[in-house]
Order: sequence, then C-alpha cells, then structure tokens
Amino acid sequence: MIILGIHEGHDAGAAIVKDGEILSAVNEERLVRKKLFMGVPRNSIIECMRIAKLSPDKIDKVAIAGILGTMAPPGWENISFKKKIYQFICNYTPFPKTHFFINLQRALFRSFRNKSVEKYIRSIGIDAPIEYVDHHKCHAASTYYTSGKEECLIITSDGSGDGVSSSVYIGKDNELRLLKEFPTFHSIAYYYGYITQIAGFKMFRHEGKIMGLAAYGNPQKVYKIFEKCFSFKDGRPVNNLGVIGETAINFLKRSLRNVSMEDYSAALQKRTEDVISKYIDYYVKEKKIYDVAVAGGLFANVKVNQRVLELPAVNSLFIHPHMGDGGIAVGAALAVSAAEMANEGNGLKPYKLKNVYFGPSYSNDEILEAIENNKLKGEYIRDIERYVAEKLEDGKVVGYFDGRMEYGPRALGNRSIFADPTDTSINKWLNKRLRRTEFMPFAPSILDTAAPDYYENYISGRYPAQFMTITFNTTKEAQKARAVIHVDNTTRPHVVSKQSNPRYYKILENYRELTGLPLFVNTSFNIHEEPIVCSPDSAIKSYLNGIVDVLVMGNWVLER
Repeated sequence: MIILGIHEGHDAGAAIVKDGEILSAVNEERLVRKKLFMGVPRNSIIECMRIAKLSPDKIDKVAIAGILGTMAPPGWENISFKKKIYQFICNYTPFPKTHFFINLQRALFRSFRNKSVEKYIRSIGIDAPIEYVDHHKCHAASTYYTSGKEECLIITSDGSGDGVSSSVYIGKDNELRLLKEFPTFHSIAYYYGYITQIAGFKMFRHEGKIMGLAAYGNPQKVYKIFEKCFSFKDGRPVNNLGVIGETAINFLKRSLRNVSMEDYSAALQKRTEDVISKYIDYYVKEKKIYDVAVAGGLFANVKVNQRVLELPAVNSLFIHPHMGDGGIAVGAALAVSAAEMANEGNGLKPYKLKNVYFGPSYSNDEILEAIENNKLKGEYIRDIERYVAEKLEDGKVVGYFDGRMEYGPRALGNRSIFADPTDTSINKWLNKRLRRTEFMPFAPSILDTAAPDYYENYISGRYPAQFMTITFNTTKEAQKARAVIHVDNTTRPHVVSKQSNPRYYKILENYRELTGLPLFVNTSFNIHEEPIVCSPDSAIKSYLNGIVDVLVMGNWVLER
C-alpha cells in the first residue's frame, strides 16, 4: 500500500511510504528557499510523487500529521492574540496542568482544523481516503519503525503538538502502545526556547547556539534557578514555575540579570541533561526495556543524547534522523502503513535505515544545463573522488553536491561543504564566510573503520552516529584533528560506511591516503538563515556568493 504523508506546520514537508519503505521525503523549505516553511507543502507533495514515479491516482491513503494541525477557529486568525489567550488560560487556570486539558483542547478545536491540505490534494487528483495521526504518535512511529529494534522504549519530547509536550510509548511486536502523555504546560523544551530568546536569538530556530555556548560556561552558578523551573517527579516532567510564555520569560530575565550567556546556557544545558536522563532512566528501569528510541525537537540536542546513551541502564539509543517536526510527515506515513500492514496480517517490522538520501537528484546533463544557464564554464572530471581529496589537501573549501538530497537537518555528504580538519582557526574564518554565528566547532565526516579509535563509547552509538545525531568524548588519537573538537573534548561525527554512500566513502579513503587522516570537516551547504541547497541553481548561487573555493556537482567542477 502506498501512503502519502503530509505535515503542514513548522518545517512542513511530505513523504511517500510503500509497505513501510520510505521512497521519498522532502521538506518544503528546500524547494521554496524559505527556512522552516510553515503551510501546505504543495511543492513537496508534487516532488515526492515525482521522485517515487507515482501519479496521484496511485496513492492509496493520505496520512496527515497532527489531529489539531494549524487550526484557525473563527475570529482567531490573529496568532499573537490567540497566543495571549492561550497563555492566560495556562497561567491563571488549573486546567492546563492536567491531562484533562489535552482532551479538552482536542474536543474543542478538532472541528476547526485548517482544511487547506485536503483542498489541495483533491485539486491535484488525489482521491484517496485521509487519516489524521496524533503529533506525538508521528514522532514515535518515525523512530520506532526505523530503530531496527523489535522491542524498545520510546520517548518523544518537544515544545508542543496536539496539546502534548512529551509521551512514553512501548514499541513491541511491530506495534506502538501509548503509556503516558504529558501536557504542553509541562514542556521542558519550552525553557530551551525561552533562553534562546533571552540570549538574543530566534526561539525554535537557534537552540543549537545555546547548546554550543554551554561548554564555555560554569553550570553551577545559576543551576538552582533552573531547578526552580522544571524537574522530573513521580514519573512525569513538571513545570515547577507554574507559568509559561512571556510570564516565564520575564521571570528568567529578572533571575538571570547580570549573568553571562555562557553561564546560564551551561546551567540550562546541565539541567536539561539531568532531567531528561532521570526521565528516561525511570522508564527504562520500570519497564525493563533497555533499548531506547527517541524523537521530537528536544532530541536535536546532541549533548542530551550523549548523556542518555551513557546511562548504565541503557543498552542502545536511536534518534530518528529528522527528529523535529520536519520528520512527522514520514512518521504519519509510517504509522498508517504499519496499521494497514497489521490489518493484512504481517505488520511492519522495525528496520535500520541504510541511509537518508530521500530527496531529489540531478543528472550530469541537468547539472551542465544549470552551469550554462548561469553563463559559467565547468570542467568535467572523471575521477571526482580523487579530485575532491586533492583540493582538500591543498586547503581549499569544497562545496559538494551529488546524488539524492538528505532528509533531515544534517548535511550527510550529498549537500555539504568540506574543509581541512586540522586548522583550529577555521571556526572563525569559515563561519564568517558562511555568515554564521556558531559556538560549536564544525563536525567531521569519518570512515567507519576509524571511528572506534577516535571516539569513546562509539560501538553502542554507531547507528545514530551515521546521521550526526549524537556527540562522543574523543580519544587521544582524535586530537590530530583538533578543529572538529569542542572545548569540552566532544565531537558530533558523521560516520560513513561504504554501504551508506560509496562515492563519499571513496573521497574519505583518498583523503586518508593523501594526509593520513580518515576524516575532514563536513558542514551544511548553505549560508546563515538559508535552507541547505537543493538544486544545481541554488548550489551555483552559493558558489557565486563566495562561500566555497570549489564547487563540485556530480562530475562537473567550478573553480575560482
């Protein structure tokens, strides 16, 4: 059965799943060039069908992520007004603190759900039945069915989705069973958003900057302030402060006056790690299930993920590669596909992802056409893997565009920028060139055969390391590439196998042959506040803006 998954909210996108297999998945931001696009993912729906070589009449069912979705009750079109009303209810009534409020929200607002997606898919000839899937079930399905574990404990955590901020599931016998769900009011992720805003960055976009800053601060200076804010008690996350939104932000502003960004970031990071570790440890021990799978925006925090993997009771950890809301189109499609397969008697057995190259690709002919349309002259290189390695050895910054685009927020070698991993000044000059303000070092791509010598505890975390979703403490051997190691001696590697990306693997092998190092810098191919490049035209635009010295697209090369 062929399922079209759709998400219309924050980081909207679409996916096609056939009998549990992900055929295509694209987020709208990549196609319309608007970061974290929100709205009907019209282009993504069309592109996913094109990639999967399907016409609209071949879709058997449509799975839409979220029960409430981007709802707009009459008279509530003004989002800021709606936010104020919601925050008033949360801060001055007892209801939001209870599970009752989740069901109340769903009962009141389900009928107001925006129908734009339904109208659009009907307009393009998709007549398949539509099923709405709970937001956190989408997260749970995304990680369970791609975990490779027939039985695992599943934790989801984000700001909010369908009135819920976190949930606990058990995945067993190819099915998901909900154990607990906790209201938006008790969101731990919200506090990360508050601090991101207080630090002068954009909430729900720049939380990674706070995680990077944390390594430079002293967490003990204001740790007690965050103890007052949130905790884990009696099997549930708790918003101790008793308020959300602007009221909570104002409390934090007063409490953190005259405290450095580094120190309050460090305190928040440590508190988040402590609380999430306690949360997961509690349910691992209670349910006696030692393999864990997670999803939701909070688990974009790679340091939190490291702490969870290091828990003595945890045997393995998997983080869905597109852990945030951008991954719930896939989650919705997987949830519906699993249910349909169960009805047929088989069920969807969880499997491991070979890779996440689910987006569009472009042939050498299409690339040449884009080069000529931009009135440029390219050079065709037959042994492109050796060429890239030689340019990196020569100190060049290489923009690399090849094969199908990655699914998820990480550049995993097909829409990437490569550079020398030994230049410790790279964080300053390359970030300036890319117009980024970052506090974490660049991440490396590394050969899988070398990873055990470079990273502690690597074996238990090798599956998520394929997708750059976890950090590791580094060994003495790793210090040869100091540019990709943070001040706390951790790094967030992308571990590459020959099976996952043969061409990229060969570039790394060539680089090791030339330099003795099995790794180099891999960062996303984009400038600050733009999505990762998708097409040859967007890659050429970035090249012309001067962010890379050499642009490699397929076998075609542009060089200054």
